Amino acid sequence: MFKKITISLVTLLATSSLYAKTTLTFYCGSTMSGAMQEISKEFGALNNCDVNIIKGGSGKLWKMLQTKKSGDLFLPGSDSYVKKIEKAGLLESSSKVIGFNQASLIVQKGNPKRVKNLESLVNQNLKVFLCDEKAGSIGANTSKVLKKYKGEDFLDDSYDNTMGMGNDAKSVTKTIASKKADVGITWRATAFWSGNESKVDVIDIDTKYSPKKRLVINLLSFSKNKRLAKKFMNFTSSYKSQAIMKKYGFVK
Repeated sequence: MFKKITISLVTLLATSSLYAKTTLTFYCGSTMSGAMQEISKEFGALNNCDVNIIKGGSGKLWKMLQTKKSGDLFLPGSDSYVKKIEKAGLLESSSKVIGFNQASLIVQKGNPKRVKNLESLVNQNLKVFLCDEKAGSIGANTSKVLKKYKGEDFLDDSYDNTMGMGNDAKSVTKTIASKKADVGITWRATAFWSGNESKVDVIDIDTKYSPKKRLVINLLSFSKNKRLAKKFMNFTSSYKSQAIMKKYGFVK
Protein backbone atom coordinates (compact mmCIF):
# COMPACT_ATOMS: atom_id res chain seq x y z
CA MET A 1 0.00 0.00 0.00
CA PHE A 2 2.77 2.43 1.00
CA LYS A 3 4.69 1.62 -2.18
CA LYS A 4 1.64 2.36 -4.35
CA ILE A 5 1.06 5.69 -2.61
CA THR A 6 4.74 6.63 -3.06
CA ILE A 7 4.64 5.78 -6.76
CA SER A 8 1.42 7.76 -7.21
CA LEU A 9 2.95 10.77 -5.46
CA VAL A 10 6.04 10.66 -7.68
CA THR A 11 3.82 10.42 -10.76
CA LEU A 12 1.73 13.36 -9.58
CA LEU A 13 4.80 15.53 -8.98
CA ALA A 14 6.26 14.64 -12.37
CA THR A 15 2.97 15.42 -14.10
CA SER A 16 2.63 18.74 -12.26
CA SER A 17 6.16 19.70 -13.28
CA LEU A 18 5.45 18.74 -16.88
CA TYR A 19 2.40 20.99 -17.12
CA ALA A 20 3.62 23.84 -14.90
CA LYS A 21 3.20 27.19 -16.60
CA THR A 22 6.20 29.31 -17.48
CA THR A 23 5.89 32.92 -16.32
CA LEU A 24 7.40 35.80 -18.24
CA THR A 25 8.26 38.89 -16.21
CA PHE A 26 7.47 41.98 -18.26
CA TYR A 27 8.47 45.51 -17.18
CA CYS A 28 5.98 47.75 -18.97
CA GLY A 29 5.57 51.54 -18.99
CA SER A 30 2.24 52.51 -17.45
CA THR A 31 0.90 54.11 -20.65
CA MET A 32 1.11 50.82 -22.55
CA SER A 33 -0.03 48.56 -19.69
CA GLY A 34 -3.71 48.37 -20.68
CA ALA A 35 -2.96 47.24 -24.22
CA MET A 36 -0.21 44.89 -23.06
CA GLN A 37 -2.45 43.24 -20.47
CA GLU A 38 -4.95 42.40 -23.20
CA ILE A 39 -2.24 41.17 -25.56
CA SER A 40 -0.61 39.15 -22.76
CA LYS A 41 -3.89 37.44 -21.96
CA GLU A 42 -4.26 36.35 -25.59
CA PHE A 43 -0.66 35.15 -25.72
CA GLY A 44 -0.91 33.26 -22.43
CA ALA A 45 -4.01 31.38 -23.57
CA LEU A 46 -2.31 30.33 -26.80
CA ASN A 47 0.99 29.29 -25.20
CA ASN A 48 -0.05 27.92 -21.79
CA CYS A 49 1.98 30.52 -19.91
CA ASP A 50 1.53 33.55 -17.71
CA VAL A 51 2.83 37.07 -18.27
CA ASN A 52 3.50 38.98 -15.06
CA ILE A 53 3.35 42.69 -15.92
CA ILE A 54 5.21 45.09 -13.65
CA LYS A 55 3.97 48.54 -14.62
CA GLY A 56 5.13 52.02 -13.71
CA GLY A 57 6.91 55.09 -15.01
CA SER A 58 9.78 54.24 -17.36
CA GLY A 59 12.33 55.92 -15.11
CA LYS A 60 11.18 53.93 -12.10
CA LEU A 61 11.25 50.65 -14.06
CA TRP A 62 14.72 51.45 -15.37
CA LYS A 63 15.99 51.84 -11.79
CA MET A 64 14.35 48.53 -10.82
CA LEU A 65 16.09 46.73 -13.67
CA GLN A 66 19.46 48.11 -12.66
CA THR A 67 18.94 46.88 -9.10
CA LYS A 68 17.19 43.55 -9.59
CA LYS A 69 18.80 42.41 -12.84
CA SER A 70 16.02 39.89 -13.40
CA GLY A 71 13.06 39.56 -15.75
CA ASP A 72 12.48 38.93 -19.42
CA LEU A 73 11.08 41.94 -21.25
CA PHE A 74 11.10 45.75 -21.01
CA LEU A 75 8.78 48.15 -22.84
CA PRO A 76 9.52 51.79 -21.88
CA GLY A 77 7.46 54.78 -22.96
CA SER A 78 10.41 56.22 -24.88
CA ASP A 79 13.05 54.50 -26.99
CA SER A 80 15.70 56.64 -25.28
CA TYR A 81 15.71 53.94 -22.59
CA VAL A 82 16.80 51.38 -25.19
CA LYS A 83 20.14 53.17 -25.41
CA LYS A 84 20.41 53.16 -21.62
CA ILE A 85 19.82 49.43 -21.19
CA GLU A 86 22.14 48.67 -24.11
CA LYS A 87 24.91 50.80 -22.60
CA ALA A 88 24.42 49.06 -19.24
CA GLY A 89 24.74 45.63 -20.87
CA LEU A 90 21.17 44.65 -19.97
CA LEU A 91 19.91 44.34 -23.55
CA GLU A 92 19.86 41.12 -25.52
CA SER A 93 20.25 41.52 -29.29
CA SER A 94 16.48 41.32 -29.85
CA SER A 95 14.26 44.43 -29.90
CA LYS A 96 11.09 45.11 -31.83
CA VAL A 97 9.14 48.27 -32.71
CA ILE A 98 5.49 47.53 -31.89
CA GLY A 99 3.86 50.92 -32.42
CA PHE A 100 4.09 54.65 -31.84
CA ASN A 101 2.88 57.12 -29.25
CA GLN A 102 2.87 60.90 -29.26
CA ALA A 103 2.94 63.61 -26.63
CA SER A 104 -0.28 65.62 -26.93
CA LEU A 105 -2.26 68.26 -25.11
CA ILE A 106 -5.08 66.84 -23.01
CA VAL A 107 -8.15 68.78 -21.88
CA GLN A 108 -11.48 68.15 -20.19
CA LYS A 109 -14.19 66.59 -22.38
CA GLY A 110 -15.65 69.12 -24.80
CA ASN A 111 -12.67 71.45 -24.24
CA PRO A 112 -14.65 73.96 -22.11
CA LYS A 113 -11.64 76.32 -21.81
CA ARG A 114 -11.21 76.44 -25.60
CA VAL A 115 -7.58 75.34 -25.52
CA LYS A 116 -6.04 75.54 -29.00
CA ASN A 117 -2.31 75.05 -28.76
CA LEU A 118 0.80 75.09 -26.58
CA GLU A 119 0.34 78.79 -25.80
CA SER A 120 -2.34 77.71 -23.34
CA LEU A 121 0.37 76.41 -21.02
CA VAL A 122 1.49 79.96 -20.19
CA ASN A 123 -2.05 81.33 -19.82
CA GLN A 124 -2.34 82.29 -16.16
CA ASN A 125 -6.12 82.00 -16.31
CA LEU A 126 -5.83 78.26 -16.89
CA LYS A 127 -4.94 75.49 -14.46
CA VAL A 128 -1.95 73.71 -15.99
CA PHE A 129 -0.68 70.30 -14.88
CA LEU A 130 2.50 68.76 -16.32
CA CYS A 131 4.71 65.79 -15.56
CA ASP A 132 7.95 66.30 -13.69
CA GLU A 133 10.77 66.52 -16.25
CA LYS A 134 12.76 63.91 -14.30
CA ALA A 135 9.90 61.46 -13.75
CA GLY A 136 8.52 59.19 -16.43
CA SER A 137 9.07 59.27 -20.18
CA ILE A 138 6.35 61.90 -20.72
CA GLY A 139 8.18 64.32 -18.40
CA ALA A 140 11.34 64.17 -20.49
CA ASN A 141 9.34 64.45 -23.71
CA THR A 142 7.30 67.40 -22.42
CA SER A 143 10.58 69.22 -21.88
CA LYS A 144 11.74 68.43 -25.43
CA VAL A 145 8.42 69.53 -26.97
CA LEU A 146 8.39 72.88 -25.16
CA LYS A 147 12.04 73.59 -26.00
CA LYS A 148 11.43 72.84 -29.68
CA TYR A 149 8.38 75.08 -29.68
CA LYS A 150 9.88 78.26 -28.22
CA GLY A 151 13.05 77.45 -26.33
CA GLU A 152 14.15 77.36 -22.70
CA ASP A 153 12.21 80.47 -21.68
CA PHE A 154 8.90 78.98 -22.80
CA LEU A 155 9.76 75.74 -21.00
CA ASP A 156 10.46 77.64 -17.78
CA ASP A 157 7.33 79.80 -18.14
CA SER A 158 5.16 76.73 -18.67
CA TYR A 159 6.45 74.95 -15.57
CA ASP A 160 6.25 78.17 -13.55
CA ASN A 161 2.56 78.31 -14.50
CA THR A 162 1.72 74.80 -13.32
CA MET A 163 -0.56 74.18 -10.37
CA GLY A 164 1.28 70.91 -9.74
CA MET A 165 3.32 68.13 -11.34
CA GLY A 166 2.71 64.43 -11.87
CA ASN A 167 5.06 61.44 -11.85
CA ASP A 168 3.88 59.84 -15.09
CA ALA A 169 1.40 60.13 -17.97
CA LYS A 170 -1.33 58.42 -15.97
CA SER A 171 -1.22 61.05 -13.22
CA VAL A 172 -1.52 63.90 -15.73
CA THR A 173 -4.52 62.32 -17.46
CA LYS A 174 -6.17 61.51 -14.14
CA THR A 175 -5.82 65.12 -12.96
CA ILE A 176 -7.47 66.49 -16.12
CA ALA A 177 -10.19 63.80 -16.08
CA SER A 178 -11.08 64.68 -12.48
CA LYS A 179 -11.41 68.38 -13.49
CA LYS A 180 -8.71 69.46 -11.07
CA ALA A 181 -6.83 71.04 -13.98
CA ASP A 182 -7.72 72.42 -17.42
CA VAL A 183 -4.81 71.36 -19.62
CA GLY A 184 -1.66 69.26 -19.59
CA ILE A 185 0.67 67.27 -21.81
CA THR A 186 0.54 63.50 -21.73
CA TRP A 187 0.88 60.49 -24.02
CA ARG A 188 -2.18 60.65 -26.28
CA ALA A 189 -2.94 56.94 -25.76
CA THR A 190 -3.92 57.53 -22.12
CA ALA A 191 -7.03 59.37 -23.31
CA PHE A 192 -8.30 56.11 -24.83
CA TRP A 193 -8.07 54.07 -21.65
CA SER A 194 -11.31 52.67 -20.31
CA GLY A 195 -13.12 55.39 -18.38
CA ASN A 196 -11.07 58.24 -19.85
CA GLU A 197 -12.73 58.64 -23.25
CA SER A 198 -15.86 60.16 -21.71
CA LYS A 199 -13.84 62.59 -19.57
CA VAL A 200 -11.00 63.96 -21.71
CA ASP A 201 -10.17 65.05 -25.25
CA VAL A 202 -6.84 65.10 -27.07
CA ILE A 203 -5.45 68.06 -28.98
CA ASP A 204 -2.59 66.84 -31.14
CA ILE A 205 0.57 68.91 -31.29
CA ASP A 206 2.28 69.58 -34.63
CA THR A 207 4.74 66.74 -35.29
CA LYS A 208 7.58 69.22 -35.90
CA TYR A 209 7.40 69.92 -32.16
CA SER A 210 6.07 66.57 -30.98
CA PRO A 211 7.25 63.78 -33.30
CA LYS A 212 5.87 60.28 -33.02
CA LYS A 213 7.82 58.16 -30.56
CA ARG A 214 8.66 54.54 -31.27
CA LEU A 215 7.52 51.96 -28.76
CA VAL A 216 10.25 49.33 -28.58
CA ILE A 217 9.92 46.08 -26.65
CA ASN A 218 13.26 44.65 -25.57
CA LEU A 219 14.57 41.23 -24.56
CA LEU A 220 16.65 41.53 -21.40
CA SER A 221 20.09 39.93 -21.30
CA PHE A 222 19.38 38.08 -18.03
CA SER A 223 16.09 36.53 -19.24
CA LYS A 224 15.75 32.86 -18.34
CA ASN A 225 12.98 32.33 -20.90
CA LYS A 226 14.49 33.82 -24.05
CA ARG A 227 12.73 31.55 -26.55
CA LEU A 228 9.26 32.23 -25.12
CA ALA A 229 10.05 35.93 -24.68
CA LYS A 230 11.01 36.22 -28.36
CA LYS A 231 7.79 34.48 -29.28
CA PHE A 232 5.87 37.07 -27.25
CA MET A 233 7.75 39.88 -29.00
CA ASN A 234 6.74 38.49 -32.39
CA PHE A 235 3.14 38.11 -31.19
CA THR A 236 2.97 41.85 -30.40
CA SER A 237 3.46 42.52 -34.11
CA SER A 238 0.64 40.21 -35.20
CA TYR A 239 -2.54 41.56 -36.79
CA LYS A 240 -4.56 40.79 -33.67
CA SER A 241 -2.11 42.54 -31.35
CA GLN A 242 -1.83 45.57 -33.62
CA ALA A 243 -5.63 45.88 -33.64
CA ILE A 244 -5.50 46.02 -29.84
CA MET A 245 -2.77 48.69 -29.97
CA LYS A 246 -4.92 50.79 -32.30
CA LYS A 247 -7.90 50.44 -29.99
CA TYR A 248 -5.81 51.91 -27.17
CA GLY A 249 -4.92 54.97 -29.22
CA PHE A 250 -1.39 54.17 -30.32
CA VAL A 251 -0.76 55.95 -33.61
CA LYS A 252 0.84 54.53 -36.73
